Amino acid sequence: MDFINFDTLTIDSLRADLTSELENTKAFIAQLDNIQESSWATIMKPLQLQLGKLQHVWGIIEHLHSVKDSEELRNLHEEFLPSITDFYVNMGQNATLFKHVKNIAKNSDNLNEEQKRVIENDLRDFKLAGIDLPEADKVLYKSIQTRLSEISTKFEHNVLDATDSFSYYAKLEELDGIPEDVIAMYKAMAEADEKVGLYKISLHMPSYLPVMQYAKNRELREKMYVAYVTRASELAQDAKYDNAENIRSIVSLREQKAHVLNFNNYAEVSLATKMAKSPKEVLTFLDDLATKARKYALNDIQELTKFAQDKHSLIELNAWDIPYYSEMLQEAKYSYSSNELKKYFQLPRVMDGLFDLLRQLFGIQFIQTNDIPTWNSSVTTYALWKDGSLIGHIYFDLFARKGKQPGAWMNSAQQRSFDNGEEKLPQAYIVCNFTAPIGDKSSLLSFDDVQTLFHEMGHGLHHLLTVINNPAVSGISGVEWDAVELPSQFMENFAWDYSILEKMTAHVDSGEVLPRVLFDKVLASRHFQSGLMTLRQLEFAIFDMRLHSDFNVASGNYLQLLDDVRAKISVITPPSYNRFANTFGHIFSGGYAAGYYSYKWAEVLSCDVFSVFDGKQGDELSNLGNDYVSKILSQGGIRPMMDNFVAFMKREPNVDALLKYSGLSE
Repeated sequence: MDFINFDTLTIDSLRADLTSELENTKAFIAQLDNIQESSWATIMKPLQLQLGKLQHVWGIIEHLHSVKDSEELRNLHEEFLPSITDFYVNMGQNATLFKHVKNIAKNSDNLNEEQKRVIENDLRDFKLAGIDLPEADKVLYKSIQTRLSEISTKFEHNVLDATDSFSYYAKLEELDGIPEDVIAMYKAMAEADEKVGLYKISLHMPSYLPVMQYAKNRELREKMYVAYVTRASELAQDAKYDNAENIRSIVSLREQKAHVLNFNNYAEVSLATKMAKSPKEVLTFLDDLATKARKYALNDIQELTKFAQDKHSLIELNAWDIPYYSEMLQEAKYSYSSNELKKYFQLPRVMDGLFDLLRQLFGIQFIQTNDIPTWNSSVTTYALWKDGSLIGHIYFDLFARKGKQPGAWMNSAQQRSFDNGEEKLPQAYIVCNFTAPIGDKSSLLSFDDVQTLFHEMGHGLHHLLTVINNPAVSGISGVEWDAVELPSQFMENFAWDYSILEKMTAHVDSGEVLPRVLFDKVLASRHFQSGLMTLRQLEFAIFDMRLHSDFNVASGNYLQLLDDVRAKISVITPPSYNRFANTFGHIFSGGYAAGYYSYKWAEVLSCDVFSVFDGKQGDELSNLGNDYVSKILSQGGIRPMMDNFVAFMKREPNVDALLKYSGLSE
């Protein structure tokens, strides 16, 4: 079994391996002129094999860059990024390779279904790489791609560095209301900096969020809020990480790229590989949802404002008050606090319960391993078994730390492949930023954390349960980007099932499972402020789609565009100094440019699919799970996701289930 030996990796070894594989891959492509026969065996098979080796080494560097950033690793990444970008652009514009692929497509009767899909995708991607462009435009396209990769990486670095650069050392009396386990974390962080007697608060979410939710000290909440929402901007404590110019450059370069490729705008380029067909279709979808959600959001904010004024004599509800009074309102309405609930979700117990659910649903078993090298001592690894056979491995890197990108994600360590009797099993990384354990205490998860874990596990299962043999369309490879969130959002729904939660809870002090009476309160609060939360996501999605479709890059102001979107659909106006866009990594350094709508688009699919599972138990649940794996999870990118959906549901999707589970239906 091949695993990455993180124990022996060095900057020098990574540099040598990447240099070697890049040269080998270039050499293979250079000799394509000498190959007369255009066939899968002569062209595609050896090309995929060599590309896999290159992608493996670059993937290791990209992974470590996101979870274990250092000056040396960052320099290595920046050293090779232009070469990697240049290589892929050149390959996408290689006339000889394109000719071979077209010839293979003409003789597709000799191909299996997986190979046909790979060829179909490759022909599309050649077009999107500018294969048909005049030579001058090809050169321009290449320069645009190189600049985009460089500036997007700079954007990402600025967000990480801006987040790491701020900290506030508080006195104990400033922390009234904040849970004891969080205060213990602040104390440990300060002591690590030799600030004895003080408490270090950072802008990493496990540190920042408890202040906003629980701190009675309004000045502290405001201080942390201002620091958080001005990160990577001209208003930050350290303005050298300002991302404003990077954003302008990224949007401008994307528009130039679209025009070079003869698209009207970058959104059309993005949608060429997605389920949605046009920016208009997406914006209509988002606007319709916003119309449905807005009246609920208005009720939410009116209720919160009245509560803060009537019960707590607050004169004006500001942005740094909203999480605090929302937490108090939830406790008043439903008679429980998020902190009380958190004490039942000890990470080891949650993991055991999640694994038990997946055994019931899909017949898979997780066995912890102790002999797989990792990049951090807190990382755990598991082998996945099904029907007596090993089917893959998974790494869990769950705790926040310095040098690690914020957020949560799943990524591939290895794609599944099978050819001529040689099988490579899939390997997945699941990365989160939960609060690390202090001393001998288990890490405690919020209920939001639990849902995040379920979400990322959904992505992991999509990668690991594939039966597709070709790595270009196995797992999540080749799946439309606005469909990849279906399996992840599907899994989130199971966190609302008491029969599942009682198996994954144990109070940190008493060991008591989550009482049914407390769960019923949590369930009653499922749609608490769902209107506000839905509008927030729609605000981001509409901003993203408009930024990449009808925004005037030359004369427009991206902050004004975001304000315009908020004015149209939102019910909360953040302070004028809020610079959310400057850290919007999903669209400026991630894969969601003109694609953030994918979360809501895929949620229509995921809620619809889950509605079939809702309330099922025992064999009925297992049978549905097996059918879901067979028709959706296992199929990779071999066919359009709509075909998978219809195969499982026996019909096309509708929005009713999304509205129901979001609390947006009467």
